[in-house]
Amino acid sequence: MDTHHIKEEVDKSIEKLAMLRDEVKLQLHLATLDAKQEWNETLEPKVFEVEEAAKQVTESTRSTAKELIARLEDFLVRMRESGGPRSTH
Repeated sequence: MDTHHIKEEVDKSIEKLAMLRDEVKLQLHLATLDAKQEWNETLEPKVFEVEEAAKQVTESTRSTAKELIARLEDFLVRMRESGGPRSTH
């Protein structure tokens, strides 16, 4: 995969991460204390880390961004379904 294609994928992933991050922040006011703790201690720092890593685009960054998108999507599903996610990590 060429660098240009990787950068395009990473850019799209970062946009999606930003959208998911904003959605999580909106949902957190209804979330349980455990959900808020998981966000503050685990997921939010990881979002920041990936956004910073995207400045140095690599295949690893692309993979990490995709992994984090899946984790945030799962986190949102669990928040919506149960009123707050149960810790899985």
